[in-house]
Amino acid sequence: MTNLLDPKFAASKASRKERQQASEPPVTAATERAMATILRSLNKQAKKEDAQERLRVKAINDTMPELIAAMDEEFLAPFFFGLERLATAANRRRIATHPLRPEIVDVLHEEADAEEARAAEEEERSKAQPTDSGAKPEKATPNGAAPVSASTT
Repeated sequence: MTNLLDPKFAASKASRKERQQASEPPVTAATERAMATILRSLNKQAKKEDAQERLRVKAINDTMPELIAAMDEEFLAPFFFGLERLATAANRRRIATHPLRPEIVDVLHEEADAEEARAAEEEERSKAQPTDSGAKPEKATPNGAAPVSASTT
């Protein structure tokens, strides 16, 4: 085989590949126009999605009073309870002034708050208790066999 290149002048394989593939596309006026077109399109799409979201929220806000008015008494308390539990403290106080809100919702909140406090207290107690109470750990037995002291003969 004929050696056409002198090895001391030959470039590495990586540099040859780099030359074959342009590392950055050339920035031309056409490229800039294309990028500007893409940006305009993306901005239009984002504005359209924002407008749809605003209209969706407005539709829900406009329909909510009729929904509340149409609800049966048995559904009003759980509805207001769930709504207020998700709301911020300020919005919870505002929602509580709604004329159709049943008074039992206050009792439901007190019960839920007490339950959360009990759960938090219990969790705190479980964290405060040491995991090792000084008891000797059981010896491990091979293949899940019963310990010798536990066998019945």
